[in-house]
Amino acid sequence: MKTRIQFFVLIMLACAITGLAQTYPEVTIRDIQFVEADSLNYYGSINSEPTGMYEGDTVVVTGVVMNSPYEGANPDSNEALHSGVPSMFICDPDGNGPWNGILVRDLVDAAPDFAILDTGIVVKMTGVVLTYNTTTQFNVINFTAQDVTGFQERRPEPIKLTLDSLVETGSGNPIYTAEKWEQVYVEIENVTVTDGVGIGYNSFGIFDDNNSIIVVGNLSDYWRNTEAPLPGTKIDKIRGFIETRTNITGGWFMINPVYPDDIVYGTVFPPNITNLERDIVNVGYGESPTITAELEDPDGEVVSAKLYYSVNESATESVDMQQLGATGTWHATIPAQNDSSLITYYSMATDDEGNVSYNPSDTTNGRYFFFILDRDLTVNDVQYSPFGSGYSGYNGYEVTLNGIVITDTSDVQGDGSNVSPQVYIQNGSGPWSGVQIFGTEADQLVVGDDVTVTGIVNESFGYTVLGTLDAGVDVVVNSSGNATPEPTLVDIADIASQASGELPAESYEGVLLKLVDVTVVDDNADGDSGPNEGSGGNANYGEIIVANEAGNQVRVEVQDGTHDYNNYWDFLQEGSDYQIKQDDTFDAIIGTLFYSFGNYKLVPRRNEDFIGWSGGNVAVDDDPVVNEYSLSQNYPNPFNPSTEIKYSLADAGNVKVTIYNIVGQEVMTLVDGFRNAGSHLIRFDASSLASGMYLYSIKANEYRSVKKMMLLK
Repeated sequence: MKTRIQFFVLIMLACAITGLAQTYPEVTIRDIQFVEADSLNYYGSINSEPTGMYEGDTVVVTGVVMNSPYEGANPDSNEALHSGVPSMFICDPDGNGPWNGILVRDLVDAAPDFAILDTGIVVKMTGVVLTYNTTTQFNVINFTAQDVTGFQERRPEPIKLTLDSLVETGSGNPIYTAEKWEQVYVEIENVTVTDGVGIGYNSFGIFDDNNSIIVVGNLSDYWRNTEAPLPGTKIDKIRGFIETRTNITGGWFMINPVYPDDIVYGTVFPPNITNLERDIVNVGYGESPTITAELEDPDGEVVSAKLYYSVNESATESVDMQQLGATGTWHATIPAQNDSSLITYYSMATDDEGNVSYNPSDTTNGRYFFFILDRDLTVNDVQYSPFGSGYSGYNGYEVTLNGIVITDTSDVQGDGSNVSPQVYIQNGSGPWSGVQIFGTEADQLVVGDDVTVTGIVNESFGYTVLGTLDAGVDVVVNSSGNATPEPTLVDIADIASQASGELPAESYEGVLLKLVDVTVVDDNADGDSGPNEGSGGNANYGEIIVANEAGNQVRVEVQDGTHDYNNYWDFLQEGSDYQIKQDDTFDAIIGTLFYSFGNYKLVPRRNEDFIGWSGGNVAVDDDPVVNEYSLSQNYPNPFNPSTEIKYSLADAGNVKVTIYNIVGQEVMTLVDGFRNAGSHLIRFDASSLASGMYLYSIKANEYRSVKKMMLLK
């Protein structure tokens, strides 16, 4: 199967060879980007990108270049944007404004023609409109120097926005109708750098006086390779292009500066507070932990610091932090408290110019915390994160936990395919009871092992794990073959469309869950139905979207796990009996709750985690205790396009169930192999057959039976 883009390129080549002219509709950038407000709010609520009316179409667009595709004057220099291919933003030549910007990517290697482009040049290009992740992009399929149609003295000026134009005041929660600013050139003034927010590679967060927050992204190659400013740094203004992303820790919107002068720093440099740590990991009754921090002022010196703490969320108290000699290390002690007390804390530093900074910068939702515990730590203690940050109170510390292995990496099918890369342990059932563990020792475990695990707690892209990729965990297997905890029944509403750390979804992170009575509303959450085609083509990462009767939706990730079910993310899965399709239903789906790329998602483990599937030609064990052979009439009958066939075996043996047309020609085999005694169910999908009467037969040991069925389309 060729990608959509390859298909269009082949058409254009054919037209050039035959001398035929191919005409595509000419549209504006606004035509491509515009989406009605109702659709924006709906798709935003399910962490998805609404697609415009030209999604997947080849069109002609005119725009003014907002940045050079290259850092230098030739295609041998670095690309200006980290986008896989030479890329640039363009704007409507009539002016900058809502819906008037889009990212353009060169998929046909138009260099050196692309190298002539720079800010202010007006171009008329032919390309395909596609959505990648949650970003609409224009993928060029034809460009030459002759497509330059004019020149403007300067690129359009940025639109001045406040953070409250993009997110709800005092948070990073998106205003979904702010999608109109996607890829538009904007300027934001008077913000401060914060920590703990970003998507890696020198990205960072900024917040304003109202504590509204967005991310400064790293799409620009220059800023991707420039060290992020320290938390507390003031920014007078930042210019860049707005991007919507659902895999941002603590947010949705981000701004991408491109050139070095797109960020103008202020003259105020507050002190920097790093490495805030306590000296006791598991603080017991009667113990007084000492908190230390490294304090540094870039343009002066730190003159004072305080540690603020609260017991069981009561009134905040403070103690002065003291400097250790002439070093940058400061410390303070929190007084001993009663058993089971919840202690929260943060620090403040003041420099010689009166500038103040905090760690964490969000002293409401980002507070550090720990328990006073006169016992060993449990998984529940380590996972607990009540303030919405998603961070554990034991983040960065080595802990020892006990639990039962609920997922493993064993190859139960014996063919090396679709083996889960993840290992989880769980301590009982319910909220906060599960956690993922890393390392080669973890990979040796099997489901049902009772283990004691020691490792470093860390936050990995919005997900709390035990162990690091380098160090892993130390494991002691106490016993094997234990019963695993029962899956926790949850309502999809409790985990649907929630941001990283948001409750109650965060409380189920790593926990074995069960969803009941769900319908597949999208068989590919990231693109069209069908295989993943790589950059610029159809995206499919093995994730489907299911919904309950109330319409609440959540992703189910079928690419991991040791099972056969798939959503046709790979060309090799074509014709698979276990392909999940839109409108299929499940009585229940079981899996662990994972978080990645801005979404909570359920990850099933084995075939047994898919219960009561309505689709596919799959034989399913029903009742193992029967004492007779039988073949039941299919139900429903007549049917369109699927039906169920039940049969029973008094003894185990080889079974063959076959479909014939009315003249006795074999058209399909549903079962051909060994089956155990008991009652069995086949879900037969006849989508590939024509309407008419069919026969189905069973051969099992000495038993034979034939029945009729009617397919009406």
